Amino acid sequence: MSSNIDHKPVTIRDVARIAGVSPITASRALSKSHLVKAATRKKVEAAAAELNFIGNVAAGSLSNRRSNMVGIIVPTLSNSIFADTIQSITSSLMPEGFQALVGSNEYCVQREEDIIRTFISHRADALILTGHTHSQTSEELIAQYMIPTVEIWNISDKSKHICVGMSNYQAAFEMTSFLISRGYKNIGYIGGILENNDRSQDRMRGYRDAIENYGWSVDPSIMRESAYEFASGAAAMQSLLTKSHNLDCVFASSDILAFGALMECQRNDLKIPQDIALAGFDNTSIGEIHKPALTTISVPWQRIGLKAAEIALRLIRGETGISKINDLGFDLKIRDTA
Repeated sequence: MSSNIDHKPVTIRDVARIAGVSPITASRALSKSHLVKAATRKKVEAAAAELNFIGNVAAGSLSNRRSNMVGIIVPTLSNSIFADTIQSITSSLMPEGFQALVGSNEYCVQREEDIIRTFISHRADALILTGHTHSQTSEELIAQYMIPTVEIWNISDKSKHICVGMSNYQAAFEMTSFLISRGYKNIGYIGGILENNDRSQDRMRGYRDAIENYGWSVDPSIMRESAYEFASGAAAMQSLLTKSHNLDCVFASSDILAFGALMECQRNDLKIPQDIALAGFDNTSIGEIHKPALTTISVPWQRIGLKAAEIALRLIRGETGISKINDLGFDLKIRDTA
């Protein structure tokens, strides 16, 4: 790929220059016009790919005027915590005259890259992304098109962008330490898929470090990696119960996994917490009203959304002096299950 060291947005004129054609010919070639010969179209497409050019779908022109749209990408729309975060973002954007473009990447960095391309083609004024794990091309596109970007749900000093959220590592560390302090000695772990998910990676590290901090050895045989689904949590719990008979507690890295595990325990006539204790992560509404109520980590999803929207709007306005890491903290909710 050709280097754009000053990160200026690529225009159709740049593509035309590389392809050796006029801007109007380049524009027609990329719109698949029958007026352009196949050989010319291939030259223009090659030049566009080399420059990472993304056309302006929203305006159909070279205009760089504000679109009043902010692109939001979350891992999934099936989990209420992300839907609620989107709701809090949009509630802040709309009074300021901005609309949200929403995409779900299904924990896939390539899919996220495709969505980012689409948002750029609609000239989104800013991006709000979940976590700090992105493809190299995504980062190059963000830099090349100078899109103000905010990351949510995790914080990291290694990120290239402003972060809004909490330390998933510290939250998992504190929950595991709490469970140890309650006298549990064989604490199993059900975590999310680790690939392309820095939140899952940090939560697992927090669990492992807390175990080792207490002077114990981490036992991989009582750890499971699972998709964030009720059935997956139940399957992981079934595996743990089948292969480990000494478990007295399980820490699940999301409430969805925790409730899947809880249902599997009930299917096996195990009482919570008398036979086995259980803890989750996210503090979904069902965790508080369920009996027994779920011990969990409370994530400030609403404040994360509000703060992310506030920062995105400030970046769009060109404001500076914004803190790179915005740690909104978390709470340990001690309830009946542990």
